[in-house]
Amino acid sequence: MKKVLFTSLLLSTAFTPNFASAAYQVSANVGITSNYVWRGVTQSDDKFSISAGADYNADSGFYAGVWAATVDFNDDTNFEYDFYTGFQKDFSNVNLDVGYIYYGYQGEDDLAFSEVYVKASFDKLTVGVSTLADNDTGADFADSTYLEASYSFSLPNQITLDIHGGYYDFKDGDNYQDYNLSLSKGDFSLMVSTLTGNDTLEDTLVSLSYSKSFDL
Repeated sequence: MKKVLFTSLLLSTAFTPNFASAAYQVSANVGITSNYVWRGVTQSDDKFSISAGADYNADSGFYAGVWAATVDFNDDTNFEYDFYTGFQKDFSNVNLDVGYIYYGYQGEDDLAFSEVYVKASFDKLTVGVSTLADNDTGADFADSTYLEASYSFSLPNQITLDIHGGYYDFKDGDNYQDYNLSLSKGDFSLMVSTLTGNDTLEDTLVSLSYSKSFDL
């Protein structure tokens, strides 16, 4: 599937960080999964995928990062690289995250696209909207929009259950819904994902993942 989780976009002058005075944290992450699933669709053709990334987070709320993973779309596209930047801050009891993300693909320039997004978290509930900013096939701004909501439950033995639902709206049709349940403990997670509303893409997928983050 063509994607229409970084070049940076200036979101607002109010979000511009003061690098001279701001405290910051730099971290890295690595991961492996039995199936790289994105918005209900496998990106690795139901095979293993490995990933790695790095993040910069300032106390001001500004962040930027890079993430890459192996994919399997065809014989020419085996690698995805993402660049993102944004601003995240607590306002009263709500955490607000506004940002921009660019998805690039080795070997296939016409697959690249970017999105702008807004996410809000209150306690264990997170809602968000991501909309197309630009792509290499000439689509216009907001020609596709992804709406999502997730809720996290704490279970015994330090296990977390996450429930997620999303709706992908395309201007030219082929809309669909995806849902997943994820159990995680420590660095391991198990996810079951299902997709409805699109006969070509409908599928139930299972992935077992391991990820590790560390400060630099």
